[in-house]
Amino acid sequence: MTWLITGLGGTLGPILKARLEGRGMTVVGWDRAAHPPDNPDAVRCFVEESSPEVIAHLALGDPAWAEELARLARERGCVMLYTSSVSVFGGRQRGPFESRDRPEPDSDYGRYKLQCEEAILAANPGARVARIGWQIGMRPGGNHLVDFLAREMAAKGRIEASRRWFQACSFLEDTADALIALAGAGAGGVYHLDGNPGLSFFKIVMGLNLLLQAGWVIHPSDTPDLDNRLRDGRISVRPITARLDPAA
Repeated sequence: MTWLITGLGGTLGPILKARLEGRGMTVVGWDRAAHPPDNPDAVRCFVEESSPEVIAHLALGDPAWAEELARLARERGCVMLYTSSVSVFGGRQRGPFESRDRPEPDSDYGRYKLQCEEAILAANPGARVARIGWQIGMRPGGNHLVDFLAREMAAKGRIEASRRWFQACSFLEDTADALIALAGAGAGGVYHLDGNPGLSFFKIVMGLNLLLQAGWVIHPSDTPDLDNRLRDGRISVRPITARLDPAA
């Protein structure tokens, strides 16, 4: 099976590629220089050349690119998979969020992700849109939670972690595995992928500190008071407690 993936230079893309190749699948990465996303003819040409069974759109880019990929996937009868974000829900909303809940984004990023979702599903109702939370890598470097925490510690000498914040999150490998499962099963629509069974941000940071032997100085706080978790019983994500000790 061939997967055409945009965003292989990002955080999740390389992990998804490795998980797919470990299963014997072929991965083709999008080449923006050779096939500009703002050129519909070039987009169509690359999709036809690649002849994928799955198009996984992980990259940032104009919503028109996402819409064109979704349309081509529908025409060719292949799976369209898009990674959206919990950021489509605004700060005034409180989770855990179900896939049927109406997003009310209050950030440019959240509005952008929602615009892409809507464009994709309008062009291809069979597309799978996967909303994901904060991703967790195992070492600093990259746009993920551990990198953020390491930078906080370096800049401030401590990490403030709220006991009242329940954040959607999962380890990168577990998100990749869930995306592979989603591409192979299920109908079109919006799905929520979240590995947090109910740990506060404070508990997550404490658990990561122990797991990684990072030596962070962690101060508990009560702000922000948020619940950003995502719920969906159709696709399971390995819980973060499989790696983290919730008693840490």
